[in-house]
Amino acid sequence: MEIKNLSKRYNGIPALTNISLSVKAGEIHGIVGANGSGKSTLLNILSGSPLIRETGGYHGEISFAGNRVNLKNCAEAIRMGIGMVHQEFALLPDLTIAENIKLSREHTHKFTDRLFGPKYSFIDRKRNDESAARILQKLRLHLDVDVKIINLSTNTRQFVEIARVIDRTDLKLLLLDEPTAVLSRDDGLNLIAVFREMAQNGLGILFISHRLEEMQQICDRVTVFRDGAIVSSYEQGEISIKNLARDMIGHTVHKATAPKREIKARPAISFQQFSVKMPGEEINGLDLTVFEGEILGLTSLSGHGKLALGYGVMGMYPTGGEVIYENKKIDRMDAKANILNGIYVLPDDRQALGMLPEHSLADNIIFTGNQIKNLFSINFGRPFSGFIDRKKADAHVHQLVRNFEIKCASLKQKSKELSGGNQQKVCIARALTLNPKLLIVAEPTRGIDISAKEKILQMLLDINRKNHTTIVIASSELDELKRVCDRIAVMVDGKIFKILLPDASETEFGLALAGEEGTKNEEF
Repeated sequence: MEIKNLSKRYNGIPALTNISLSVKAGEIHGIVGANGSGKSTLLNILSGSPLIRETGGYHGEISFAGNRVNLKNCAEAIRMGIGMVHQEFALLPDLTIAENIKLSREHTHKFTDRLFGPKYSFIDRKRNDESAARILQKLRLHLDVDVKIINLSTNTRQFVEIARVIDRTDLKLLLLDEPTAVLSRDDGLNLIAVFREMAQNGLGILFISHRLEEMQQICDRVTVFRDGAIVSSYEQGEISIKNLARDMIGHTVHKATAPKREIKARPAISFQQFSVKMPGEEINGLDLTVFEGEILGLTSLSGHGKLALGYGVMGMYPTGGEVIYENKKIDRMDAKANILNGIYVLPDDRQALGMLPEHSLADNIIFTGNQIKNLFSINFGRPFSGFIDRKKADAHVHQLVRNFEIKCASLKQKSKELSGGNQQKVCIARALTLNPKLLIVAEPTRGIDISAKEKILQMLLDINRKNHTTIVIASSELDELKRVCDRIAVMVDGKIFKILLPDASETEFGLALAGEEGTKNEEF
């Protein structure tokens, strides 16, 4: 594919300006840039997203396989051999893994093909399941393909999303928008090894990631976007993490780091033989105490349970065992009751659970605070009158937009129109609006550029230090946890395997994550 002078505007605001680049067959071309720099807009254009047409189209030339094309819709891009793995999943939740992977490419029974024709033929479910299982094995994943998507963890859904696209036999160009963002470092490295194998077989890949070390390891070229324009491009061998970071942001990024401190062992919340029946992320007999005022990191390899803790506390999946909060047993995991008691969970799946995509970013930020705690309602002699004090709400939203540097056209802009990183900032802003006593955050820096990551980590540090908020961060980003946490709990097979201090060696963490550390678990 070759792109010349590509430009795109949203409501008069430039998203891309005179972009020119190419992707060769067998090449992995990386694109990096801060949130709102135009990366996802480029992929939306190349994949035929209807959003582009609905907002005025684009200007410039796109050539594919030597022919100039005008991408009007997704079907046209698919017919040409272009596949897209979205940052936000495009899976059908009530269908199984196999049904999602084989959708529109189902195996059918030959007899009914002849009897009714291919359009009305019966699906051969056995062949469908076997084919889906084979493509998952290519991704080094072994799953029951009859499980519905709605019952899968976020990291497992990512693999299914990728499997569905690479199952295509006509694939010529693969567009990847943050495919490793929800994965652990090791799972991400395994996945990019698969992409490298595919490129060696002649597939062209356009790869977006905020993990700059991945770009350095696998890309043949890397192009840097800033404010919708190309600022630099590097060939393999010239790619430097330091240079990429500088070019993306335009200035040096200071990493958020917390000094080592002593935490008094006063329990904020204790889990005793706690279990969460979340498919793909089950917790089985977890024993853990989180101390008042600490920042506790929770990490594991994909599928070992770190993401399930928050979902269990909010009552989204069946739970067992005991939870003691503020010296009282929580009898039932109920989202509203726990929020009123000062517990807030920020989920990792922002599109499905973390935001209202059709509503404005202002409505998203104040939504939970107003619905649960009546923070922005006008009180006409009774609570929850239904009328919002817009002056108070907008002042609050303006402050958070400035603090988080959320890029938006206005406070009324729909959340779905924001970049993935800015959507994540909106979700975190809503959590902070509630000023919780205990904040459980899952993958807070997923899909966010290096500058925004540090701002978010610093915000978490600030509310912890200033408000004495107890924070649990469930994350695959071990380096980030080591910089901001007081302790880091490593999970294996749904249980706490070991709790380490942030200054423990990489070897200790590596052994613990693999479940190979031989000492008995400590009691906490």
